[in-house]
Amino acid sequence: MRILVLGGTRLVGRGIAAQALARGHDVTLFNRGQSDPAALPAATHIAGDRNGDLAELADGEWDATVDVCAYVPDQVRRILTTLDKRAGHYTFISTISVYSQDIAPSGYTEDAPLLPAAWDDTLSMEKYGELKVGCEQVAAELAGDRLLTIRPGYVIGPHDYTERFSHWVRAVAAGQPFVGPDANQPLQCVDGRDLGGFTVHCIERGVVDTFNVTAPQDVPTFAEVLETIARGLGVALPEVTWTGTNEELPLSDSEEYWSSLRADASKAIAAGFTWRPLEDTVRDIKAEQGL
Repeated sequence: MRILVLGGTRLVGRGIAAQALARGHDVTLFNRGQSDPAALPAATHIAGDRNGDLAELADGEWDATVDVCAYVPDQVRRILTTLDKRAGHYTFISTISVYSQDIAPSGYTEDAPLLPAAWDDTLSMEKYGELKVGCEQVAAELAGDRLLTIRPGYVIGPHDYTERFSHWVRAVAAGQPFVGPDANQPLQCVDGRDLGGFTVHCIERGVVDTFNVTAPQDVPTFAEVLETIARGLGVALPEVTWTGTNEELPLSDSEEYWSSLRADASKAIAAGFTWRPLEDTVRDIKAEQGL
C-alpha cells in the first residue's frame, strides 16, 4: 500500500511509519524536517508545513493517509480539502482526552460521552480534548466512510520527546530516593510501536471504526507501574515519597480525572490490538538512554 504519514519522525508517527515500512508498504512522510530528518531513510520524505503552503501535496495519490499531528480542527479541514479522495483511507490519531468526565470510573468504551467541541485556530492545552473532538468531527464530515479514529492513552517508548515516562525510568535507575505523585493513581500507557502496529493492522484491512488504544486492560496504579519499571531495569525500587497530585511531576493527574485513565480497550483487543510487557518497553528505554 501507498501510505502517507503526516509527521512520522517523532513518537507516535514514527511508530506507525516504522511498522508500515517493516510490513513492506510504500511510505511517504510529510513534515517540516525539523525532528530527526534522517529517521526512516527507507521512506520518501516531503518537506512542508501543514500550517502553511500545501503545494507539495498538490500531486500524488495514496491508498491511506495517517494524520498524527492535527490539534485544531482547521488543520484537519485543510489537509482533507487539499487531498480529497487522493488521501484514500484516512486515519485520525485522536486521544482518550476527548471523553467528558461523565464516564464510568471502572472503565468506559468508545460510546462514552465526549467533551463539547472547540473550534479555536490555535492549540490551547486547557482545551486539548475539546479541540481533538472538533478535529474528529471535521474528519467525520470530510472523510466519512473512509475514517478510522484511534484514541490512544499516554504513549511511551523509545523516541519519546515528551520525556514523561522516561522521567520515571531515569528516577528508578538512579537508585536514589525520589518523590512520586499519588501511589493509587491509575496509569494506562501504550508503547508507540504497539500503537503503530495496531494502526497499520487496521489500515491494511480498511477498517472504518473508532478504538481506544491503551493498555493494560487491568489498569495498574502508579505505584505498581514504578515497581514494574524496577523489574524491567533489574534493580530494587528506591524509596518513594508519595506527595499526592503534583502538577510538576510527569503523568500526575488529579483524582477528578482518574476515571479517564481507565479506558476500556476490549474493542481494540477484539480487532487485533496486542501490547508488549511494560518491562520490555523499560529495557528499550534503558538501552536508548544508556542508563
